[in-house]
Amino acid sequence: MTDRTVQVKPRTSLAIALTGVLLTVGCTQNGANDVDSALSQEQAQNRTVEVLGRSLSVLPTGTRLDVENPTYPQSDLSRGGFGPCYDDNTIDYGPHQFSAGYWVVSDGAHRGNLEVLVASWGEWGWTIEDDSKDGGKTARATTPDGYRIAAELGTPEYLSVTGVSPCFAIETGQTPPRAVAPPVIEQR
Repeated sequence: MTDRTVQVKPRTSLAIALTGVLLTVGCTQNGANDVDSALSQEQAQNRTVEVLGRSLSVLPTGTRLDVENPTYPQSDLSRGGFGPCYDDNTIDYGPHQFSAGYWVVSDGAHRGNLEVLVASWGEWGWTIEDDSKDGGKTARATTPDGYRIAAELGTPEYLSVTGVSPCFAIETGQTPPRAVAPPVIEQR
């Protein structure tokens, strides 16, 4: 896959904060019952980026998702990719998933953006686990088709988001191709 920048349209214009921290969304699938047999590797990757882009679209104009944190350049995030769906990560065969994490880069208030994300996810009918109330720092959502997204406020309050696909089957003895998410997702 070649590097690319993905652009999405913004839907609101609220202020957003500096940048974010990586929140790894752990895979909780542990077997064949949790595998989407109709899902391809390419679909998993593309839809994960789409879910992240849709979430970005509700944040203030000019906000972007970036693997590089301009405030802390030494804290770049992994470019994402395919990995096993097992919690202990010691088995590299069997079902895999695609994941990608980003810093939320803008010039506004991160807590407010986290609240906007949670409200939007709910409006879209996504299942939400909101631990951001009363000073909490994380929120997670699952789309009706099983894609997961998480947002976390770090200290200081930098916001990060991570998207993860459902698990998909790969042939025994095969590993998914090396793939990475785009380094930047921008609004259009």
